[in-house]
Amino acid sequence: MEYFTNRSGLQLTYSISIKYPNVQRIYIICPMWPTEIFFLSEFIYENLDANVFKFYLTGTGSSQGENTYAGNLRDADDIDDAVKFLIERGYSVEGIIGNAKFGTSAIIYSAIYGDVKTIISLSPKYDFSLLPPFIKDNYESIRINGEIIHTALGKEWKCTWNMIQEMMSLDMKYYCHKAKGSIYIIQGDQDQICPFADSIEFERELKEKCRGRFVLNCDEFFIGVFDEVVEIIEKIIYEN
Repeated sequence: MEYFTNRSGLQLTYSISIKYPNVQRIYIICPMWPTEIFFLSEFIYENLDANVFKFYLTGTGSSQGENTYAGNLRDADDIDDAVKFLIERGYSVEGIIGNAKFGTSAIIYSAIYGDVKTIISLSPKYDFSLLPPFIKDNYESIRINGEIIHTALGKEWKCTWNMIQEMMSLDMKYYCHKAKGSIYIIQGDQDQICPFADSIEFERELKEKCRGRFVLNCDEFFIGVFDEVVEIIEKIIYEN
């Protein structure tokens, strides 16, 4: 993998898949982990019929920075840095594909910057008062001790009391109203982390900016429907 430097001076790793060398249009995908054991970002990267730039935001993958469950505004800045990095190299960024936490960050990016016309958000979270199970189960411990270290898929993530406050202060209604361009939501109807009801709220608050809400029979990991997700994304690409 190669890397570019974000506005904070941190090195963010990336890889690029060019299926059409004579085409400058490219799509950015933001995965959660470098080893996509359960997430489908790697599958999209390898199988999407388009040029794809995959990069790991601050603290994920082998990118520099601290792993956290908060930092969506920081994520939006990283996405903007990636867009600028590609534009400087002559690419036209046609869309951003955000998975899980970064599905939410992609919508926030659209609200703050709005330089990319198409946002494809996989399992974005709307209601941050519904904390992930491991935070909910350890809520009092985090409040009293200030932090815990959570291990997921062999990777350590720090969760602090300040991070919880930051997450719960996110006003997604505000960001939905400020979002620009076309937003597409892809959701699993059995998602326990970003519940099905969240996609309904996104559709309601995005109004005409929500150009499609696709609900699949799967959980938050999209197990068993990777091919279907790629087909939906390609349909969106061809329509735009």
